[in-house]
Amino acid sequence: MTAATQHVSNRVQASPARWGKARLSLLLLAGLLLAWPAPARAHDALRACVQHSVCLTVGARDVDVTLDLTFFEQWSASERAVMDANGDSVITRPEQEAYLRQIGTNACKQVKLFVAGRELSLALLYDPELDLLKNNRVGPAHHRLRLFFFGATPTGLRAGDEIVVEDKLWPSAETLVTTRAEARDGCRLATAQAADNGSPPAADGRALRVLFKCLQPPFTKPLPRSAETTR
Repeated sequence: MTAATQHVSNRVQASPARWGKARLSLLLLAGLLLAWPAPARAHDALRACVQHSVCLTVGARDVDVTLDLTFFEQWSASERAVMDANGDSVITRPEQEAYLRQIGTNACKQVKLFVAGRELSLALLYDPELDLLKNNRVGPAHHRLRLFFFGATPTGLRAGDEIVVEDKLWPSAETLVTTRAEARDGCRLATAQAADNGSPPAADGRALRVLFKCLQPPFTKPLPRSAETTR
């Protein structure tokens, strides 16, 4: 047998073994892909979720609370149906504005702020904002709603005081909570995730409580607004 013949013979004899290993590798890879559950589970969980992003800003004059809510498929579809007043499956600008007026009317009843256990009166700082994310149709989708509140910074704010945002918006939805703290005028704040972050809805519809802590109150009161404009 020549060297070339021997080489071909070796290749022919080795091929079944190599093909067997390749088939086994492909089968294992296919099994892993079919059994990969995490992304599907995560996506399914978000479908029934409303994400609450809570930002607290404390300065010498004002305390601002900004809520940025993201509605995923199930709750977005439900709210879009509410917006669609004439039932034609298209959400027009006037329908969006009417929806936002209704949201603004009830917002201060559903969002409360407590400093050291005492309620601080809140008012709307700006009109609510709606972003349908370039999809104005009724049905499963995503959309965002932003609410802006403010109140007067209490004169007795001290280091160690807890600041609590109580959020009773869409209490029957599953929630995902993120928090952010911003401080001005020498104030220092710490954030803490809500105890029920990522939880299913509460059976009694109780408020979502988002906790912050004052590490240092604002140093001094800023100049009055009239003085600021004349400087």
